[in-house]
Amino acid sequence: MALTYEEAVKYLYGLINYEKISFSYSDLKLDRMRELVNRLSNPQNDFPSILVAGTKGKGSTAYFLERLFLAWGWKCGFYTKPHLLTFRERIRLEGNLIPAQDLANLVEEIKPVVEEMRNSPWGRPTYFEVSVALAFLYFSRKKVDVAVIEVGLGGRLDATNVCEPQLTVITPISFDHTDVLGDTLSAIAREKAGILRKGIKLILLPQEEEARKTILKEAQEKSTPVSEVEKECRWQILSREKSGSLFSFSIGDWGEGVCSLSLLGDHQVVNFLSALLAAREWGLSFDQQKLGRALKDLYWPGRIQVLSLEPLVVFDVAHNQASFSQLIKTLQDFLGMEKAVFLLGLLEGKDYIGIAQELKGFTSRVFLTLPLNPKAILPQIISPYLKREGIEVEIVKDLFQARDLAFQFAQEEKLPLVTAGSFYLAPLFAQQLFLPQEEENYVNSSRKN
Repeated sequence: MALTYEEAVKYLYGLINYEKISFSYSDLKLDRMRELVNRLSNPQNDFPSILVAGTKGKGSTAYFLERLFLAWGWKCGFYTKPHLLTFRERIRLEGNLIPAQDLANLVEEIKPVVEEMRNSPWGRPTYFEVSVALAFLYFSRKKVDVAVIEVGLGGRLDATNVCEPQLTVITPISFDHTDVLGDTLSAIAREKAGILRKGIKLILLPQEEEARKTILKEAQEKSTPVSEVEKECRWQILSREKSGSLFSFSIGDWGEGVCSLSLLGDHQVVNFLSALLAAREWGLSFDQQKLGRALKDLYWPGRIQVLSLEPLVVFDVAHNQASFSQLIKTLQDFLGMEKAVFLLGLLEGKDYIGIAQELKGFTSRVFLTLPLNPKAILPQIISPYLKREGIEVEIVKDLFQARDLAFQFAQEEKLPLVTAGSFYLAPLFAQQLFLPQEEENYVNSSRKN
């Protein structure tokens, strides 16, 4: 009997615990992932690919690239992580999530290979490695014209780096996953620069100077040509509204125009321009009509997403200090917020001290809760750092109760409610996110203590 979708997802999530106790980032060295794809006949070599790495904005930039390729008539695959509500969000073809049965069939096919490796010198592949391999298999079978691949953790040792990309992109780098990537921008940048290839163009988004110097040095050593967005593109934001931004742009002798972008934030304009620059490097010709098609009906949930205007409710997956800084600036510039109630939940390893510093003066009260993930950090660990910044704190460990209490308080105070800190807060807004809601209960084992 064929594997059902529920069985397939249960098997995939069953790989997570094994990964947690057996391997660290530095142990991987890509050997196991290379062995896995080799046993699958190297599907990643069957299509041209673009690797998109970075700390902030890599998902949005990759999404914009997908939109551009589709508007220009290319059959485009897109791999992204993590997902909000369903595993199927990670693997997309021509803008659509992988069908549930297609995923189940691929898992059934890959499962014996994964299990055979359990007793090999490499050990059983991890959840992340298997996820990436499934995407490669799907894109190979569907004969995509191009695949946009969002890199996961770091770059150098990430499972996606078994690709031989025809173009690479590095979005802004900031402090995140410092326990594994390093505690300086230059150390993190070196890990991200692990995706660079000799002779393969890198599109580099604006960076802190320390990170930029490191990446350019790595590029020089690898003979990687670089196109920097700040040097190749000119743009001016003409207006900022609740509906998005209006901006003018020019990219060398390739094209110029005026566009409206519905995703909120100045950073999204830069992400979009970087995708345009990548499209130019890929060889797409400038076409204003196709550009308009790419920008029509954008939907990239969880990125400063306005769920309701009356009352004003916003959801964002920001989870480090830099992204919280960006979030607050966007709330001020685009939505006119002066103060807000925050519902906050974070995973272990996140910079809650830096996040507390960003929230100072902007939030009237923070409701601390536990995201639906076993790695959720206990609210009582974060609380003292928020209080040190003069922020009122209320701890409500039950996620849904925390949402209801935060919403009630926001209404009483006539303030907006902003939920942020983790992808794993998304189930709070399942009805508003317009994504399939399969029975995927692996995250419901969140910490109770």
